[in-house]
Amino acid sequence: MSDRQMTSYPQQIIYQQVIKPPTNGMAVTSLVLGIVAIVTGIWIPIPILGLVMMFLAFLPAVLAVIFGHVGLRNATRLGGIGRGASLTGLILGYVTLGLSVITTFLWIVTAAAASSSGQ
Repeated sequence: MSDRQMTSYPQQIIYQQVIKPPTNGMAVTSLVLGIVAIVTGIWIPIPILGLVMMFLAFLPAVLAVIFGHVGLRNATRLGGIGRGASLTGLILGYVTLGLSVITTFLWIVTAAAASSSGQ
């Protein structure tokens, strides 16, 4: 009998822990809320429908801005992970808020002009 046949070692099992890369949940949340805000906010300039959509778009836009700022702060801590999603959510949130403020201002100016002209 040879030495090879006599010495058989049992198989060793190697356990390796899987390490997930860090994620930036606030950035993803900001992006999703920004998309929801701009999709509903695009209807704001339409007269009757816009009034309803302004109320539906306001809360996601504000939350997108808040989560976007928090996501940017987390991105600097995580080495840039989620920076693009945070910026996109911020931009979409601010555009929606700006659209609602400008439309509200124009409606107020239009109502004041219509009431002063006597129509």
